[in-house]
Amino acid sequence: MTPIAFSEALARFRELAGLTQLQLATRSGTAHSSVNRWEKGGSMPKRDNAERLDAALGANGDLLAAWRRSTTGNGIPEWARDLDAIERAARQLSIAAPSLVPGYLQCESYARFVFSASRPLASSEELDQLTKLRCDRLGELPDLRVTAVFPLSALTGLPDGIAKEQSRHLVEWAATGRVALHVVPTGSIMVVPTSPVMLFRLRGGDLVITSDYADGSVTMTPDTHERVSVLFTAALAASLPVDLSLAALKDVYE
Repeated sequence: MTPIAFSEALARFRELAGLTQLQLATRSGTAHSSVNRWEKGGSMPKRDNAERLDAALGANGDLLAAWRRSTTGNGIPEWARDLDAIERAARQLSIAAPSLVPGYLQCESYARFVFSASRPLASSEELDQLTKLRCDRLGELPDLRVTAVFPLSALTGLPDGIAKEQSRHLVEWAATGRVALHVVPTGSIMVVPTSPVMLFRLRGGDLVITSDYADGSVTMTPDTHERVSVLFTAALAASLPVDLSLAALKDVYE
């Protein structure tokens, strides 16, 4: 990969910060000649220098992501390509699910119902294991706060017993203060996203976005973040406020 993505990002962030190349070099502890060479695309800094530049410019990881794209062809750190590592590093998760209650918030009967439909050849033991893994996951991430958007029809279209158990489960999670629920009411349509998207805000402020497809979870590259974030905002706009969402959920089991 050529260093052009990094050099352009470096120049842009420096100009936005109102700094000269010399001022940036002083602030980041690098050489003026090096900053000049990096901006011209003549060479690439080492990772530690890229991190110093990112911090000096207040780029919140965006300049470092450009450095990764220029050096590896991918703006995602290697560790962040693993969903388990992403979950454990995250402090806030925003989910928009177009048809089902998000997996993190599914109760046992709901999760088993979903797995039974999606994996018709799975044995009872396999379904038990999958259900336990899914239903225990949020409890294993005590620092993670969740905002979830999903349609009320994700409950009302199910057998009555499952719908009631799931709605109670959601209300109980909301009562912990860790989960904010926004349901799209019956009669309204959540046009986007067309597949579940999860926006993880990490401890350091970095954003990692994943999306679920038929063959598994895909981590989005940073250049898609703005577009996908807009999809979540659109889903949130189609949903009810938290208090009305909770009232709608309670109506399912009362």
